[in-house]
Amino acid sequence: MDATSKTMTATAISLPVALLLLLVVLVGAEPATSCATPLAAGAAVGGSTGQTMAGISESQLRLARDGVAIGKQRGMGESVIIAELAAQATESSFRNLANPSVPESLTYNNDGLGTNHDSVGPHQLRASVWGSVGIATLMNPTYQINWFYDRAQQLGSAAEAMSPAELAQEIERSAPNAYAGQLGLARRLYDLFADIDVGSTSRTQAATSAQGCGSGSGAPLSAASASEFGRAVIEYAARWIGTPYVWGGGDTSGPTSGGFDCSGLTLYAVYHASGGQIRLPHYTQAQQDHPTAQVVPFAQRAPGDLIFFTTPGDADSHHVGVYYGRDEQGRDLLLHAPQTGQTVTITPLSAWDGERMDVRRYATTPPGGPRA
Repeated sequence: MDATSKTMTATAISLPVALLLLLVVLVGAEPATSCATPLAAGAAVGGSTGQTMAGISESQLRLARDGVAIGKQRGMGESVIIAELAAQATESSFRNLANPSVPESLTYNNDGLGTNHDSVGPHQLRASVWGSVGIATLMNPTYQINWFYDRAQQLGSAAEAMSPAELAQEIERSAPNAYAGQLGLARRLYDLFADIDVGSTSRTQAATSAQGCGSGSGAPLSAASASEFGRAVIEYAARWIGTPYVWGGGDTSGPTSGGFDCSGLTLYAVYHASGGQIRLPHYTQAQQDHPTAQVVPFAQRAPGDLIFFTTPGDADSHHVGVYYGRDEQGRDLLLHAPQTGQTVTITPLSAWDGERMDVRRYATTPPGGPRA
């Protein structure tokens, strides 16, 4: 089967433990450890925030800054803006989340994956409730921030009379008192950006669908960045993020004995992405050598390809994962089932520096045409 593979926590992408304690996070959304596939050039609004806060990334700061800027542009009071920030902190930890239950959301740049029903975005709007505007708009953080302020505006003077936690609850309709725990963080972020010159930021009136902010999220992925098949492989593998690693676990139906090992996850994803036409064996080297596997030069890797890892001096690969694309810093990412004691996650490819990496792309018709 799969030998134990080395792995490292994607600390630059995932939230540190201290931040998890600070943010007390997501109502039903899985903490994600990465951004999604390659970012479209120029998608970010307003560039760098020019601010820092311990334990909070630049992409999170950009979403917080945009919450303040949009609120000020619209003439919202301080308590309303703090309510919006508290809602973002509680719902998504200031991340524009895609959701495998809404497959089209995976085709837009995002800050990670959530699994709360069919909720997407920084305010975790449900596609089944708010999706009439279209997924392109729903995955736009600017739209979602305006959505919150639209509802505050509809409340009129009552919004200003409520406490920030009460207002966030009135608009989001989540668990009672869920937002009160984030007010300290929300106020600190408001103070950080309270003096922002809104005239220097992009105009973001209600119901606009300008490109997303945050970490360049909200913009559609380039059509060249992933094939339809590649996106499907990612979608089927990503729905199991957070599932325990189990040696020998996983088949075409899903987890077995409570989880997946690395080749169990990839055989499941490729099988379903191919509509059941490609049934890979449950062994890394056999998957790498499978008749449907196309050898792809490492420089031509694309999201949805499988990457196999071989220790120097060994003949057979010992680990496999799904190439996930790049984060906002341009780092390659791998979606995989790591090792015992861990769960299906996304890790920087640099964790395997020094090992041989072989890329394979799968097709329903083997290279060179059908085989007997």
